[in-house]
Amino acid sequence: MSDATIPMAADVTPTQVALKEPFDTVYHREFGAMVRLAVALVDRVEEAEEVVQEAFAQLYLRYRVVTNPVGYLRVSVLNGCRKVLRRRAVARRWRPEPEDPAALGFDHVLDAVRRLPDRQRRMIALRYQLQLTDSEIAETLGVPVGTVKSTIHRALARLRTEVTP
Repeated sequence: MSDATIPMAADVTPTQVALKEPFDTVYHREFGAMVRLAVALVDRVEEAEEVVQEAFAQLYLRYRVVTNPVGYLRVSVLNGCRKVLRRRAVARRWRPEPEDPAALGFDHVLDAVRRLPDRQRRMIALRYQLQLTDSEIAETLGVPVGTVKSTIHRALARLRTEVTP
């Protein structure tokens, strides 16, 4: 099949498609980072892996027209995690979870991160799980860099008050 017969986005040339690295290279390089990001957001490895596999499946179907595969994956994983968390919240309304005793140490920090608002939690995960810069986070989430800085600042301040005795 020639590149001329493949439906492509208007701003993608056949040359750009030819220069893109193979899908399996992107998969092997990014899979672990995407799973870590998803686990940080949904807290369950099985659900995180399912979200990441779905993101890679969607990327595979659109690989010829996606100009930034890693960015596409990040956004897909974030959206997939958001979907899982929404479903979980609906389920919780119908079946309240038993209360856990107060956790100590690292578990206490993780619990505090889990209690952050969704936007703050996403940005903390992108910063500390994927070690993205403010500008990379802004690009991934489609928000201004200033919003990233202020949101992370507020999230860290909230974590400090919750974690310190």
